[in-house]
Amino acid sequence: MKHNHGQVIDAHLHLDDRIEGGAINSVRELDMALKDSNIARGVVLHLQVQRWGVEEVAEALASSERLAGMINVHPFDDDCESQLRKGIEDLKFIGLKMHPRIQKYSLDDPRTHKLVQAAGEIGVPVVIDAFPDGDWLMQGFDPLAFARLAKACPNSKILIAHFGGHYCIDFMMLAKRLPNVYFDVSFSLMYYRGSSVVNDILYCCKSMKYDRVLYGSDYPDRSIAETLKGSLAEMEGQSIPEDGMRRLLSKNAEDFFGWEAV
Repeated sequence: MKHNHGQVIDAHLHLDDRIEGGAINSVRELDMALKDSNIARGVVLHLQVQRWGVEEVAEALASSERLAGMINVHPFDDDCESQLRKGIEDLKFIGLKMHPRIQKYSLDDPRTHKLVQAAGEIGVPVVIDAFPDGDWLMQGFDPLAFARLAKACPNSKILIAHFGGHYCIDFMMLAKRLPNVYFDVSFSLMYYRGSSVVNDILYCCKSMKYDRVLYGSDYPDRSIAETLKGSLAEMEGQSIPEDGMRRLLSKNAEDFFGWEAV
């Protein structure tokens, strides 16, 4: 059954640092790709490992009406809270991006909890990478660490990215006890195609009544157009109701980021 899915918000994007000419050119390319796929808004997750400074990324994002950004801060930096406040107040980022897998820190560290609590006090959401690749699995990837963090920071809205991959059912069951936990389906929905994990992710969406789950592509690891087409095909194969599709594709993102419906 084909859906008239209406507006789409891509809640999980990165700038492509293979593109020459500075962050501004990467923003232009991304903006065009979103426009070509009729995606109304997008959220760019800044990464410290990329080659542009945070000010350059903020300035580039300001040139696009379609894009907003979340600032990546390392919780072990002595000035991490002031970095976050400056990012929100001066550079106009809309939230905090955390990447414990790439930046190699523990979710259970008190400094991690303190920074996530600070985001809640400022009133901005947090996105945390949760893709259990082989390296992280060998280091002891644990859904309970995310649950402990969310429980310790009840006033912080926390989005667990990639739905925790093949741990999605564990994460969903934990989220039923943690009202401040959200998910996105970026990367995992396409990465696990052909396996039972895709059915599990969509089962989790249904079990959560299509609330608190956001659409995302994880561009540039996955292309905007192909990810949207493939994700819609997977969703339509599960006969998700119209209201559920609307929630997954835009309304839940509006709720998470505090945006009015366009």
